[in-house]
Amino acid sequence: MKKRRSLIITAALAAAVFLSTGCSGGSTAQTSAEKTTAAAPAVTETEQTTTVPETEGPERRPNIVRTAEELAGKKVIALTFDDGPNTGVTNEILDIAEQYGIKFSFFVIGQNINDETAKAMQRAHSLGCEINTHSFTHSDMTKMTAEEITDEMDRTAELINRYVGEYPKFFRPPYIAVSPELYAAIDLPFISGLGCNDWEDKVSVEKRVKFLTEKCPEGCIVLLHDQATNEKTAEAVRQAVPMMLEDGFEFVTVSELFVAKGITPAADKEVIYSYATESGWK
Repeated sequence: MKKRRSLIITAALAAAVFLSTGCSGGSTAQTSAEKTTAAAPAVTETEQTTTVPETEGPERRPNIVRTAEELAGKKVIALTFDDGPNTGVTNEILDIAEQYGIKFSFFVIGQNINDETAKAMQRAHSLGCEINTHSFTHSDMTKMTAEEITDEMDRTAELINRYVGEYPKFFRPPYIAVSPELYAAIDLPFISGLGCNDWEDKVSVEKRVKFLTEKCPEGCIVLLHDQATNEKTAEAVRQAVPMMLEDGFEFVTVSELFVAKGITPAADKEVIYSYATESGWK
């Protein structure tokens, strides 16, 4: 079931690219959730997972992915955040998104999702941000069996869908550790990104701001972290965003980055993306 759902997600994003680059006449591209109407299967309750009835939370509707026509000529960049959700730093990042009317993408850890932290995830979704998966336990998945990999992916995907009404479209492997076995077991495009080791406290706010404003080119995916203790990244983003807007950047989700560049990200190849290019890397 997971393989079929993942293939549907990939096909949907491919259709969005195809439609938005000439066949839709500028119509809004459909997201994967609009193409998939079946109800999500129930999550097995464990001590580590929290579920909510389908009727709770904000209005359950898919976010709109802007078309290539809407993004044409824009200086696009995708800021992404790993290791949430939480009730502190995640919301600080979202305050910035809301203040400037921009979008980010979040790669969440399943075991961090509970009734309280999910409110931040729901808020992100309501602002048009994208929610993707960073595994359930943030373990080195290259050391797992195929069954363990599937469990990590499915548990996180079901929690994301229960709280925001959409399944993740992309996967960022913990530690960016990949293997042929991992590619074979997961039917989502793999995402990396340009980073500045911002999970390390020794990296100053100033260095993070300089990285964002001077080292991140148009068309790239930026890898940042919104773990609960990472106030420095929240402050760096707060300082950098207005500077980047002044420089002409358009902040997009990962899905929109690929649409803007006319690229269908591969879910069936051993490729990991830091740029919206066929090879994933420039």
